[in-house]
Amino acid sequence: MYEHLRNDSNEFSFPDNVVLYGDPSEPSVGIRQSKESKLSDFFRLPQRLGWNFQENGDRSLESGTAGIDYVTQRWLYFEVLAQVFGHLPNYTWEDFVWKDGSDVQYITTRDLPKYLERWLDSEKKSQDNERKSRLIRIQQVLDKARWYVSQHCAVPSRKDKATWEINDLLALSFMILGETLTRALSLIQKKLGFRIEGWCSHDIRGQGWGYSKLILQKLDEDGWCAKAIHMLQALLRGNSIGLVYLFTLRSSSSKGPDHEQCTATVCKEMEIRKIQNRPGPKRYHYCESTTSDFCSELETGGPVQKPPNCKTDTDVSRSIDGQRLANIINRGNVPLLQYRRAKRDLQVVEMNQSFDKSYAIFSHVWTDGFGSFDEKNGTTLCVLHMFSKMLEKVAVQRSGSKSAVPELFWIDTLAIPVEKKYATERRKAIKQMHHIYTHAKYTVVLDLSLMRTTVGLGYSNPAMKITMCRWMTRLWTLQEAVLSKNLFFCFNDRIFPMTQLEEMFPEEDSELQSCIPSLARTYYAGILGEVRPKIHEEFRKNEGWTAQADFLALVWKAAQWRSTAHPIHETLSLATMLNQDTEYFAKPAKSKEGTDEHQQECDDRMVELLFRFAAMSPCPIPPGMIFLPGPRLSKKGYGWAPRSWLSSHEIDSPDPLSLPDQGNTRLISNEGLEVQFPGFLLHDLGFDRKELWMRREIYFPTDSTLLEWYRVKPAQDTTHFPNPKDQRFARHDLAIILSRMPVVDIKETALFVAVKRFFGGIRDVEILNRVWISRAENPETVRHWSDKHREGHHEAMSAGERLPPTTKWCVDGPSRPDLETMKTEEEAKPTGFKGHSNVHISDEKEPPPLKRSMTTGFREKMKDWKDLLPFRKATKEVAD
Repeated sequence: MYEHLRNDSNEFSFPDNVVLYGDPSEPSVGIRQSKESKLSDFFRLPQRLGWNFQENGDRSLESGTAGIDYVTQRWLYFEVLAQVFGHLPNYTWEDFVWKDGSDVQYITTRDLPKYLERWLDSEKKSQDNERKSRLIRIQQVLDKARWYVSQHCAVPSRKDKATWEINDLLALSFMILGETLTRALSLIQKKLGFRIEGWCSHDIRGQGWGYSKLILQKLDEDGWCAKAIHMLQALLRGNSIGLVYLFTLRSSSSKGPDHEQCTATVCKEMEIRKIQNRPGPKRYHYCESTTSDFCSELETGGPVQKPPNCKTDTDVSRSIDGQRLANIINRGNVPLLQYRRAKRDLQVVEMNQSFDKSYAIFSHVWTDGFGSFDEKNGTTLCVLHMFSKMLEKVAVQRSGSKSAVPELFWIDTLAIPVEKKYATERRKAIKQMHHIYTHAKYTVVLDLSLMRTTVGLGYSNPAMKITMCRWMTRLWTLQEAVLSKNLFFCFNDRIFPMTQLEEMFPEEDSELQSCIPSLARTYYAGILGEVRPKIHEEFRKNEGWTAQADFLALVWKAAQWRSTAHPIHETLSLATMLNQDTEYFAKPAKSKEGTDEHQQECDDRMVELLFRFAAMSPCPIPPGMIFLPGPRLSKKGYGWAPRSWLSSHEIDSPDPLSLPDQGNTRLISNEGLEVQFPGFLLHDLGFDRKELWMRREIYFPTDSTLLEWYRVKPAQDTTHFPNPKDQRFARHDLAIILSRMPVVDIKETALFVAVKRFFGGIRDVEILNRVWISRAENPETVRHWSDKHREGHHEAMSAGERLPPTTKWCVDGPSRPDLETMKTEEEAKPTGFKGHSNVHISDEKEPPPLKRSMTTGFREKMKDWKDLLPFRKATKEVAD
């Protein structure tokens, strides 16, 4: 089932012997030969075979004796093929079947590329109306088949069971065929300029068909880290072809016995090493991965400390004077390094603040052992020799010849003093890093997993290896990649420039039969490849650059799967990349990691970072951040924001950070983030909200015709709707903030909120839950809910009032339980202009003196709110 994906650069070493269940030539099966298909043929086939499949996963055999493997293969494999290719002359299902020596029949995709090309040619020659009709029908078939497969044949993890008990390899065959056809349809639509909003999709990477339990089990058996698997599942966005290709490469730093106890959210490699008293990161030795005899030529000296494969009897190193580095940094200059291989001499060269010298940078992961150890600046001659050789190779690639003078270079673990007494100088050096990276000629990426493997053939092979490497999982290397003008990746057999790699992408990605190149290009999005040139163009023009909302959205998506050794460094790394003053963020933590006090320090720094963004004009905070998952900040006015950008969460549907035309945001101090989104205002129909707590869902119509209904359920990161004892839940109106209108996907992310106030055209709301909202499509469900509504059995039912996309919301997070939800009835009464209190202002009294926090808690009960419009404006100005 992988034959169509195999070529000179892609070899799949994975089971592919999917048997053919039954005889496709039986009339009851109804597989057509060279006949234009109807949409109804796809939907009616299971019933013709005696089965009834429901969208919720229920299935039953109503007549006959056909097994579920037999029926699903006829339906989700051969009928899908007939729907796509049935109009082509001489189409036959027999081209997708082969026999072995014992006459056992198996499915095959050997001729799939040929059929895809014939399909494209036929669409080019067809009439416009005929083409539209067929492409729309095929889109509908693939969308529905994808939904059934992803919901009922796929699993989120190896420990889960699919809803339908079918053969795991059979399920994988549906996914591989479906992902191939979906990609081909998207490319054909693009090539033909076919774009009808709502009837086609050009998002090639976002149309995976889910993951087979088989491939997830294989990765686990192969020793892969559970967190790495979880990360790759999210990055590949449900594409099983990508995971199978990764397994085939068998090249990952996240494999081995040290990962046996890892979870989907935590890698425990270093923890296991520590428990077992095994050494952690050690110095890297170039001689361990090369046939060079350089180590045997090193001069002797120093204590004997022979690594396992080192060819020399001594560990010869070169140290750097930390005081010299500190003096240079204190003068506001930058220390560069220069290694003369013939003299085995490492020199420190001072560069002034105008960056008047030409130099290169080495970007690496500290645990790979390329830099300083033992609290002193320095490294082995072995590694310095490697640096020198790499710089020479890059020089040859860039100019065709070696430089007469050794290249100057900078690497953080050597050029920043590591001794504790130089803490002040380290903070100053970190402030320089943004400009150090943006002014360098190029950056060489060092990653052990890449340096131990060859580049391979084509685009997909090296690109997917880069996607998997440890360098792509660290937050510090993200800012290093984004700020570097040119990147070179060091493999075992060559140093590969990213520009050359990307030049190979268009040609390889043009093939209809393979989505592997676009999946392998995941690394490119992970280092913001599309926007990096724009950033450096701005620096070249203005010597400065200001982040915009679309850039911050890309940073969040690139950062969410990365990590730092110390949580307190998250905001420091982000501030460095986003060209913010890092003095505040570089201060050492006052508390111990893992404590509540330390988490509060991290929260305070995140609040400071967001506050700085809000001070920019226009505010670059993406509106879609309010929909992001994970724990939120507890500080009032910032409860809409995630505590961390390192959330390790797959992209929701729709991607809240990629939706167009969301408008600008505004952060109102102590109130929340002002955004514009569509939504629904939910009007109670007399039900007891305790029933909502018990049922854990809401369903509502949008008008009196009762023709359009929506269902709302808590999202994965919440288990239920608020407890009815929660004062917020009991006192306020409820609403749903949508990320877009209309709701298109099977389920889309939204926010369930309490409306605290409505004043001046803005609804001040407090987040209760992230939720999934879906439009009811089953006619039986709509009829059942409508009948209950007419009979007055409202239960967990509301009346939904549609709010337009221009609706303004001021969004904050949930109030702290110890301050709000745990109040007694007496304490919850209005007490004047303070905090979150609901304040009533009588007609006889004038508003009290203006205070910074007055905008919280006074609007809903005003009889004549227009009189307070100037007050709202004045308060906003103070808050801003």
